[in-house]
Amino acid sequence: MTKQHLDDADIASLAASKTGVAHCPSSNARLGAGICRTRDLLDAGAPVGLGVDGSSSNEASSLVGQVRAATLFARAVGGPQAMTVRQSLELATIGGAALLGRQADIGSLEPGKLADIALWRLDTLPHADIADPVAALVLGSAAPLELLLVNGRPIVERDRVLTVDEQQVAAGARDASKALLRKAGLTS
Repeated sequence: MTKQHLDDADIASLAASKTGVAHCPSSNARLGAGICRTRDLLDAGAPVGLGVDGSSSNEASSLVGQVRAATLFARAVGGPQAMTVRQSLELATIGGAALLGRQADIGSLEPGKLADIALWRLDTLPHADIADPVAALVLGSAAPLELLLVNGRPIVERDRVLTVDEQQVAAGARDASKALLRKAGLTS
């Protein structure tokens, strides 16, 4: 039988070697692969960042969704103190940057660093009674994306992509998918 999950010795080895772990909680759940021992990895000193697997195991491809899932899954196995919303957000930002060896360049908003910035509206009705804005973003209803800047350039404003025609891109993606399925012999 092949070993599938990390035991304490594995976690200690990862931490000692500073081997990073890209945690993709929604993908793991969708595939039935279990729940990452994120709290144990972090406590041991292993670098952990959040990732979004491809569409074969995570159709939403939402990093904010991964922040939510990482928080909830860690709490499901370790209790309410196992992962705070801020710790999960750190995994998605500076944690991911550290896995790439780029924490000096990206991962936090600081002078001299590169930054892509997403601003969500948390003043909407579904978030009206949530006092903590990070909890509202991570655990509340999906918040409208007010502005997304990539390298200082506006890409999304008020939940609308500015750089491409969304309908055209969606149609192209559907056509490409159908063509691949036909090539694979899965449709006629």
